[in-house]
Amino acid sequence: MASLHGKKKCYALALLIVISFCITLSAAENIGVCYGMLSDSLPSISDVVNLLKSNSIGKVRIYETNREALQALQNSGIEVIVGVGNTELEKIAGDQDAANGWVNDNIVPFSSSVNIKYIAVGNEVYANSGLIQYLLPAMNNIQTAVRNANLQNIKVLTPHAASVLSNSYPSSQGTFGPDMSGILKFLSDNGSPFMAHVYPYFSFKDSGGSISEDYALFRSTSTVVTDGNLMYNNLFDAMVDSFISAMEKLGQSNIPIVITESGWPSAGTNVATVENAQTYNNNLINHVLSGAGTPKRPGTTIETYIFALFNENQKGGNEEERHFGLFETNKSPVYPVNFSPS
Repeated sequence: MASLHGKKKCYALALLIVISFCITLSAAENIGVCYGMLSDSLPSISDVVNLLKSNSIGKVRIYETNREALQALQNSGIEVIVGVGNTELEKIAGDQDAANGWVNDNIVPFSSSVNIKYIAVGNEVYANSGLIQYLLPAMNNIQTAVRNANLQNIKVLTPHAASVLSNSYPSSQGTFGPDMSGILKFLSDNGSPFMAHVYPYFSFKDSGGSISEDYALFRSTSTVVTDGNLMYNNLFDAMVDSFISAMEKLGQSNIPIVITESGWPSAGTNVATVENAQTYNNNLINHVLSGAGTPKRPGTTIETYIFALFNENQKGGNEEERHFGLFETNKSPVYPVNFSPS
């Protein structure tokens, strides 16, 4: 029989292992990925879920409703963003029954087995002026449908591109171009965060040399930009704080922010290289999981989703758009990524 001292040592060691595992898992769950499906050679969705779990990826964003994906995610513990497609906004905005039907068909059947955290109504809607009029009414109707289904734990929101900012530099002067007051009031009233897409890659690529590569890739070790009493050594923080400043100017200083897209392509332009993509995404993960926050909101962990899980050969646009993936569609990594804090 083991001695009491030996039992205590074993218990202490086991407790330490459990605590360490929980800390690692909790931290890893702050990083998510965007699961785009614009490829002709994607692995099975069950394989995708296994890929997420084996890499300790605790969150995933699905751009439009996919029942097969939700079925595969059942009992996985992975947090999920489910999207309402832009093409559905007009109908849902004008018909509460349509919103109720969407929630009852796409969310309710999975609400007890899938950890659905957010419903993202539309995507970058302000980049399409023909849809703006439908966005807030659609959000209100989906919110009502969620309430009717007694699923108030699921937050309703909408993701924004950086183009909603009419000014983003310096960060303290961040200002929205279109009127965002109605959207922000909706988020505040319902306890939902503001969703933003933040891509230092595009700012760096288009800067004509005015932004340094080290600043864009989190490699700067000292202050690069001083903005009043705010000091920045990476472009990601500066871009996030521009959104926060813009919200503050509309009287909404307490709405949390979630970065629903950020990433760096590995091919397609002279600065879209495997080395740069690996550097950016690994440094982004380390920065987010450090809990350092941004100069405007220090000491907070920013929920962040990396775009994208796979290279997508059927995406439109410039060549770089098809090379944001962390993995090839055969599930091999494009480059090594550590989803746990270093």
